Amino acid sequence: MSTPSRGARPSAVVRVHHLLLEVRDLDASEAFYTQVLGFAVRKREEFRDGRRLIVTEQGLGLTEGGSGSKGVLQHLCFSARGIDGIAAHAAAAGCEIVRGPGPGPYGHTVYIRDPDGYEIELFDDPADTEEASHR
Repeated sequence: MSTPSRGARPSAVVRVHHLLLEVRDLDASEAFYTQVLGFAVRKREEFRDGRRLIVTEQGLGLTEGGSGSKGVLQHLCFSARGIDGIAAHAAAAGCEIVRGPGPGPYGHTVYIRDPDGYEIELFDDPADTEEASHR
């Protein structure tokens, strides 16, 4: 591995850009992420193997064909605003609130179970609130 020249930034992985989940019922998952959590669909297209694919503005891709077996992904986390409101909306929609809302490792947090049984962690991220106020 070479040493970066003076003043140059070293190569580094910065953050997760997107995630693709294989789900059992694409329509139910799309409804959960868009209608319950408020995600916006960026595009719908065919995945490289011909399955339907939904890509959201929040960096989540959904495709059909999940086995329904659990164990690989423990939970998925998104920064958010208005955790209490999201939790109330999810509960009213019949979604399981796994934990919270309340204090969590990154701030005010809620865990909600999606249609495939994944725990979706949402936390109030002060950086997102500050970024939105500067737009």
